[in-house]
Amino acid sequence: MPCFRLTVSHQTRLDQQQAWEFLNDVANLERMTPPEMRFKFLGDPNKSLSLGSILVYSIRPLPLYKTLWVSEISAFEPPNRFCDTQLKGPYGSWIHEHRILKNQNSEGCTIVDDIYFELPLGILGTLLYHLYVRRALSKAFAFRRKQLDLLIQNDANLDYQFTLKPLNA
Repeated sequence: MPCFRLTVSHQTRLDQQQAWEFLNDVANLERMTPPEMRFKFLGDPNKSLSLGSILVYSIRPLPLYKTLWVSEISAFEPPNRFCDTQLKGPYGSWIHEHRILKNQNSEGCTIVDDIYFELPLGILGTLLYHLYVRRALSKAFAFRRKQLDLLIQNDANLDYQFTLKPLNA
């Protein structure tokens, strides 16, 4: 299966605790997902995340393809990091680490998303990556950046970086 690493860093004016609380509110995940993906959290939106929590979503990762995405919180270290691992979903595998780093020379923190994923379907997955997935992930994280800036009243001029590269090319 083709393997990829996606890294996104987003500087914010939030302090580390505020960023932690924002990212651990599952309702914010729905707010930060592009509407065309029709993301819907299917659990209790008031439930606090913890190690071992199971999250179930309905999502449309491709046009005309709707699926369930089930993930488990596989690491949980407040207020520094947590990790969700796909148990069932559209990817061959998906491991998403969310880190919250205090900014050393300025106020606020930087939110870092580090995602390792594999596409199913072998060579067809590679073709799908080039035709759709790469662009869709870039668009989804650009939308997420815009929404995050809007929701937290962040300065859009703060540093933002997006890197997506194959691991076994």
